[in-house]
Amino acid sequence: MVRSDVRAFPRPRRFIAMGLTVLVVFTALTARLWDLQLINGAHYRSLSEENRVLRLPVDAERGMITDRNGYVLARNLPGFAVMVLPVDLPRGKQDALVAQLGAVLGRDPAEITKIIDEQRIRNPYEPVKVSAKPVARDIALVLSERRELFPGVSVQAQSIRSYTDAALYSPVLGYVGPITEDELNDLKDQGYLNTALIGRTGLELTYERYLKGTLGWREIERDAAQREIKTLSFAPPVAGNSVVTTIDDRLQKLLDTELRKGVEEDRFTQAVGVALNPQNGEILAMVSIPGYDNNWFVQGITPAQMGQLNADDRHPLVNKAIGEIYPPGSTFKMITGLSALTAGTATRNTVVNVTSTVMTVSGFNFYDWRAHGRLDFLNGFAHSSDIYFYTLAGGSPMGPGVVGAGPVNIAKYGRMLGFGERTGIDLPGEARGIMPDPGWKLATFDEEWTIGNTYHEAIGQGYVAVTPLQLLNAYASVANGGTVYTPHLLKDVRDGQGNVVTKYSPPAPPRKLEMKAEDLRLIREAARRVVTIGHAYMPNLKLPIAGKTGTAEFGASTGKDSAGRNRLGFHNWFVSFVPQQDNTDPTAQIAMVIFTYDSSRSLCDSCINPAVTLTQKIYEAYLLGDKK
Repeated sequence: MVRSDVRAFPRPRRFIAMGLTVLVVFTALTARLWDLQLINGAHYRSLSEENRVLRLPVDAERGMITDRNGYVLARNLPGFAVMVLPVDLPRGKQDALVAQLGAVLGRDPAEITKIIDEQRIRNPYEPVKVSAKPVARDIALVLSERRELFPGVSVQAQSIRSYTDAALYSPVLGYVGPITEDELNDLKDQGYLNTALIGRTGLELTYERYLKGTLGWREIERDAAQREIKTLSFAPPVAGNSVVTTIDDRLQKLLDTELRKGVEEDRFTQAVGVALNPQNGEILAMVSIPGYDNNWFVQGITPAQMGQLNADDRHPLVNKAIGEIYPPGSTFKMITGLSALTAGTATRNTVVNVTSTVMTVSGFNFYDWRAHGRLDFLNGFAHSSDIYFYTLAGGSPMGPGVVGAGPVNIAKYGRMLGFGERTGIDLPGEARGIMPDPGWKLATFDEEWTIGNTYHEAIGQGYVAVTPLQLLNAYASVANGGTVYTPHLLKDVRDGQGNVVTKYSPPAPPRKLEMKAEDLRLIREAARRVVTIGHAYMPNLKLPIAGKTGTAEFGASTGKDSAGRNRLGFHNWFVSFVPQQDNTDPTAQIAMVIFTYDSSRSLCDSCINPAVTLTQKIYEAYLLGDKK
């Protein structure tokens, strides 16, 4: 059978449409290939390389802190930190991972989530530390060996800051802590990572610039599953420099042992001891009791530990040598005496006849600890007569006689000696103290200055208040012949090979006291006489110690402090120096102040100032004892 229908020939426009479609598709593909390979080829090649090759920073070890003889005070110990690399952690798995890490690390999962999320925004290709404190070796092994259960998690060896003799040195060294988000924003251009520990207080803070090291890096190759294959290149970090302090660990421990024994025996509740070299301002020892364990802050301080420190009314977190102020008591008589000598209202031969233990002025009584009889300047200072120094400051109350130096002169020369201003020591948190005068009282209390204020100031009571370091530095400037140095703890900075790269340079040149050499010599002679006449009782003394006692009434005299120690209401001072020979030459190489808190029940002739006894024991052990 023959088909009668004729097959229709396809219309040409269909071929044209098909051809145009193919042409458009291939043109688009060609254009896209052109864009990918020629125009943006380098860009996409870089992205591919970044996905395959990753450069990771390598943290640098922090420098050590040592005493002047190389004894290590702060070092680094090996430990482990748990890190998360956000780019390797799928968001869908994050909640489950965070819950697991929270259980393993003993940390709130919400804190870990926040850390990871912030790092995703900041830089997902850089690992972030999620462990709040160093982890144990067994935990580190579990996390390292079970990576399939902990995506994006790695364990890195980490240096852990460790403090030798923590409670002894914590007021001076301070501690380090994790960098905050705000700090990182400010410091990231200076080579800080989000895992960095930075100085928070003490020398760790002051000399952060020397102690921090220089970051290294390592470049790794990864496969399609983002697993590390090998290290392509490595630039090692450079450890921080070591800070060598002026501290002599032997003297530091002698001071601490004696002061701590006094606290344990309930002779006083708190204590401060500072020693320095009057010839250059180097701090040889600085003890503040009670201190605290600065390793707590490095290891991750617990709420209970922080609560314990905050609840202690003895303020263990404060370095009392520089951070708290106290009435100086009779140690301030040196300033009153020098003010009268320099102002020309008194001389070596100025005599006051102290016939009574009380002086009445305008209906108010001002007391002395005994009726001394006739006293010249040398013996008025040596016997610490209050009435003698009331007279030097305020004049003779009963008629013609001695013209007082007055509060303006006392404040003028007190400030010259460093009172009312920071000494400039290389530690944070130094208090200014109070060096009052009539203008200060008017501005502070809106009250006029009275003669009673002058008398109280003359013997280191009333408004005047000092730090132990201020008081010591004033005496040191007299001991050395009239130069006020800036006390300092930095001796030098050394690199990893022990080479000195920086030596201490004072922030300002030493200043000279505008006082006569013979007046300073008279004070040194009087300070030596304080000891030789037995006012500062030192039996069988083997050294030419010179100094001044002080007792100040301050605070409650009943009850107990938070450590269960008796509140006795008085503080005792002894500030001293040791000349090279038993003479008045300005040759002393060591000066020391000891301050004991709540250490005397009453002002009486027979009450032994514990600071005097401690001073003798420490000087003799340090200067005459076994140097080893």
